[in-house]
Amino acid sequence: MDADSKLETSKKSVMFADVSGSTRLYETVGDMVAFETIARCIALMKSCSETLSGRIVKTIGDEVMVVFPSAEHAMQAAIDMQLAIHQLPSIEGIPMSLRIGFHYGTVLPDESGDVFGDTVNLAARLRELASPGQIITSQDTIDCLPAELRHLARHLYPIQARGKRQPTELFEAIWQQSTDQTVLGSDLLGPSDSSMLTLRYRDVFVEMNEASTQVTIGRHASMSIVVHDRHASRTHASIECRSGRYVLLDCSSNGTRITIDGGHEVILRRDEVTLWGHGWISFGPPKSDDAERVEFSYSCPRS
Repeated sequence: MDADSKLETSKKSVMFADVSGSTRLYETVGDMVAFETIARCIALMKSCSETLSGRIVKTIGDEVMVVFPSAEHAMQAAIDMQLAIHQLPSIEGIPMSLRIGFHYGTVLPDESGDVFGDTVNLAARLRELASPGQIITSQDTIDCLPAELRHLARHLYPIQARGKRQPTELFEAIWQQSTDQTVLGSDLLGPSDSSMLTLRYRDVFVEMNEASTQVTIGRHASMSIVVHDRHASRTHASIECRSGRYVLLDCSSNGTRITIDGGHEVILRRDEVTLWGHGWISFGPPKSDDAERVEFSYSCPRS
């Protein structure tokens, strides 16, 4: 390879995917069982990637980095990975799940086969933002997908990516669809009828399932959850169930902060986000000492 060819850039999809909850797994079942379980997950992730022309760049602990020739290949591989891991049995009550982020853009390769650039940095950031069982990608990636995959994308929220002047719009790839939908010939699993979201605020406890009506949050007495926070709006936010997913919609003046265990804080302003795992809904500005919080917990037991 000559000096000039080393610097040739190309368009690729870069994906980062990791096994969520690996630390808890090691603490619960011990090193040997945890290592073997994670190794099985990594093997499935590699297999799904290579089937769709993915090249494994590196594996670090419970995480893989993969490069795909197109946005379409990466999207399908991400869905296949989630489906494969979803079918694994839980270990000592701990379900296996992945956090996946990928982005399509320009990359710069080196002699070792690694790739660098803003595309890599953004893909890594998206993986950090993903909750267990979630696939996050960007508007640029969605725009490159064929229609049969693009309709599986749901808008989440914008972020300010490092080095970017304009916000990057994030999307979630929906891989758990109703049984009458397919993706490029792959059968998708239907949403579980046992998915549930629990909400706790002071002495108030609200339990939502797929048949629940909308839950409202705010200072007004008519809200399902009345919060006593001066930063909250009278009608601050609502939560509704959509095909087994619980979506929070901000309709406030000051915005809503969502914090999920092990993830970054997300600030919503007249936007929506899917609630996953365990976390908190806050109404005050960041680091406000007097901010009230609503605790949420999502569960989707396996049959």
